[in-house]
Amino acid sequence: MKLKNKIALVTGSSRGIGKAIAVGFAREGANLIVTYRSKKNRAEEVVNTIEKAGRKAVALQVDIGKPETIKEFISEAWNVFGRIDILVNNAAAAYESEFLKMSFNLWRETLSLNLDGVMLCSQYTAQKMIDNGIKGNIICVTSINGYQVELNFSAYSVSKAGLDMLIKSMAAELGPYGIRVNGIAPSVVKTEIVPEEFYEKQGALFKKKTPLGRLGEVEDCVGPAILLASDESSYINGHIIVIDGGMSITQL
Repeated sequence: MKLKNKIALVTGSSRGIGKAIAVGFAREGANLIVTYRSKKNRAEEVVNTIEKAGRKAVALQVDIGKPETIKEFISEAWNVFGRIDILVNNAAAAYESEFLKMSFNLWRETLSLNLDGVMLCSQYTAQKMIDNGIKGNIICVTSINGYQVELNFSAYSVSKAGLDMLIKSMAAELGPYGIRVNGIAPSVVKTEIVPEEFYEKQGALFKKKTPLGRLGEVEDCVGPAILLASDESSYINGHIIVIDGGMSITQL
């Protein structure tokens, strides 16, 4: 087991990519802190899945988009198992809006969750790791939107571009403490979060643009996350693994 007895906190892990990563980590021997914003029942289902795999898990409620709550949340999460070895910053939001019609509230809400929340979760967790002599891992789920424009998603794209640089900045500053920081950048991944009509309208186009000829699945993100969380990537720091089936290398 690559993550045997490690303690992992995965934000936004009641569904989608976060859920898949949490369950994948459990298969590799980790104990989990699962988080949710409003769907407690979904988080408890993930906890049950992890416990059936023979690992321990706890569900905690948090709104990563509310910066004033994060310090207390990280302390609560830390106290569950007495440590955190791996932090996965997965919680995020993507709101569609034309730039000229986008409200400032939508802009701020997107950046607050996707960037401010990640910064604070990482900062508070890293400080606890340092104070307790833990050489941990921070993994951020970013997106190819961080360097490729998608019409009507400017706030989301800007937040992910900022996150890409935050990953590199944290890696440079936390590396001397033995804390590695890396990211994974999926393209279009099929989850229950995205309305089915999106896939109906855009699916064929994305498949055409992707050399592998299919949309991503949440499980496609699990292996890279496990790699970055494990000792098998002990000399990888400040990098982002792109998970897009080759979409970003084409000009179709």
